[in-house]
Amino acid sequence: MVYTDLIFILAVFPLTTVVSLLDRSAEYKNMVLILTSLLFFSWGRSFGVCLIFLTVVTDWLLGLGAAKLRGRSGKDPAGLLPVAASAVLNVLAVIYYNKNFLPAAGEVQTVWYVQNLSAVYYCLRGFSYVYDVYKGKTGAEKNIFCLMTYMLSYHFMCAGPLVRYGDIQSQIRSREVTGDKLNTGLNCIFLGLGKAVILSDLFAGLRQTGLGSEITTAGSWIGMLSFAAELYFLFTGLCDISRGLCLTCGFVLPANYREIDPDELFSGFAGGVNCTVVGFFKDLLGISGSGGAPSAVRLTFCSGLCALMTGGFYMVKDRAGMGAAAAAAAAALLVTAEQAGLKKAMKGLPAAVKYIYLLLTVTFIAGLAYFDSFGAFRRWAMTLVGIGTPYTLSVAMRDLLLHRLTLIIIAFFAVCAPAKKWLFSAGDKLSARSRGWYGSVRAVKTLCTALVFIMSIMTLVVRVTGV
Repeated sequence: MVYTDLIFILAVFPLTTVVSLLDRSAEYKNMVLILTSLLFFSWGRSFGVCLIFLTVVTDWLLGLGAAKLRGRSGKDPAGLLPVAASAVLNVLAVIYYNKNFLPAAGEVQTVWYVQNLSAVYYCLRGFSYVYDVYKGKTGAEKNIFCLMTYMLSYHFMCAGPLVRYGDIQSQIRSREVTGDKLNTGLNCIFLGLGKAVILSDLFAGLRQTGLGSEITTAGSWIGMLSFAAELYFLFTGLCDISRGLCLTCGFVLPANYREIDPDELFSGFAGGVNCTVVGFFKDLLGISGSGGAPSAVRLTFCSGLCALMTGGFYMVKDRAGMGAAAAAAAAALLVTAEQAGLKKAMKGLPAAVKYIYLLLTVTFIAGLAYFDSFGAFRRWAMTLVGIGTPYTLSVAMRDLLLHRLTLIIIAFFAVCAPAKKWLFSAGDKLSARSRGWYGSVRAVKTLCTALVFIMSIMTLVVRVTGV
């Protein structure tokens, strides 16, 4: 089960929210959360529950062992044994999950790239807990049900954030669901559905048309940018849904992505997407040198290691992982180059030039991820400059762009921080004119949010029924 399943949106989530509000105690809410999360994970794959219980219990015991071995006087080297054991266990769990529970890449296309991450978030939470106990950043949890709430919550499973146990421990034991949290949470869920369903489907159609059988120069550019946008909106939409789900259950967690900032170039874009995981690995691998300045040697090593891990992770299931590995390696080299001096050299350039640079780099890396062979990638790259195709733009692509122009404009405002800031600023100025204008702006926002939710549900119904 995933966030965009109709049975989750229309049944599991509403029932979970309503039942959890019947009692104000955190223990009751945790019990409801554990039971519904087990249903969420075991839907269609009951054996997964056994794997989940095995890893939770093992990480709980390893955390207790790490705390005991650490000793009273500081870190004990023997405490690394539970950390290493947790790492091995969770890596094996990810490999087993990918190999036995997920379909091949070709069957679900883009969703496959994001859906694979759910097992990673789960296992990283278990490993980060044992690691933080060893480092003394949090105490070992003696109540396994509190740790189970942390590990099993579907609220931050599909797309993060990677929450450290020490940051959420107090909320597990005591939290309150307020009207403001429910309102903000539902808005996040509805708008996240719009990204993950409507906008993601929009760019999926553009990708299929641009990179399909009728290859053109403009179609190759538009198709690959659409592939990157499809991944981006799917992932950030799921992140918004995750944050909204947390709020409706009383949890306040950090966002898992940042707005795109052209001044930060590609390294800022890569670090801003899935930023909680990036932050954990920076802490784990010690990328920052003295004074917080990035160490070029450590950055190069860690970037290469992440590339190998990414490729190996995706190659467990399908040969398409070769493309993911190539894309991760290229991204690692680009991040290293920017940190080594390229970012400083481009500091004084106009923002428009930096946006163009970001689009070009994202398109190139998306191309590496999309194709599973260098030959296919080379043929696509040649069509970008008109080699191998006599046509500039197909009729199908032109018609699709015209028919979906409104959604494309909405997507532009959603991803472009300056445009979004201008739009929100204009709304705030109108609201400040008078009480009547304030009510009108709020009514328009509510209507638009409801419309996004209705369109998302309709899109999902069409996707399921094929009508």
